[in-house]
Amino acid sequence: MRKLVAGTIVVLAALALIVWQMREPAEQVSVSPEQQVAAAPMLKHARAELAAAAQKIAEAQAQAKSGKLDPASDAFFYREEAIAPRFTAQAAKCYTGGLHRVHRNAKVKLGFAISIKDGLISAKDVHVIESTVNDKTLENCFAKQVAMTAWRDDEMPDYLSKDEELVIRPERGMKKFTKENLEYQGDGPIGKLVDADMTATGSRELPKQN
Repeated sequence: MRKLVAGTIVVLAALALIVWQMREPAEQVSVSPEQQVAAAPMLKHARAELAAAAQKIAEAQAQAKSGKLDPASDAFFYREEAIAPRFTAQAAKCYTGGLHRVHRNAKVKLGFAISIKDGLISAKDVHVIESTVNDKTLENCFAKQVAMTAWRDDEMPDYLSKDEELVIRPERGMKKFTKENLEYQGDGPIGKLVDADMTATGSRELPKQN
């Protein structure tokens, strides 16, 4: 916000200088018609820059009053980065390993759009782009779970990001979200392996957004 205001001040100063030079008394500054013609594009550009800066300030002020995060802020970026893992955690419900375990390098790539509307975050137009798991039922289940996942974060502004991709690796990145892994409480070198985020029923609660 401070950088935006500073930029606006610079534009205002440049515009004021141009106007002052063009309106100086003839006895002090002599501006030929050719110079006026040459300066006209600069004046027009300065006015356009001023209008754009004023518009950005108005939008930033409105954003602050709404209580929503600025889409260009770090806070928004971190919230957006946390969206994909939540989709992966829900897709993990489809994979139980055991007899249906896939190769450790197998993956499914889903295409989708991130939709944020009135604080509701969800995935739209979920589809399989490519897969090496060789299991159509599993692929469809992954896509269905992602499409069904939604949660609220009232600080997030309305937003739509198309052409997003989610790579699901059942035996790698996604494995930590599977039911077997979350329920495992075997003895380790430092005692019981109990996750601090696990509930009494053994299921992990997804992080809640305020």
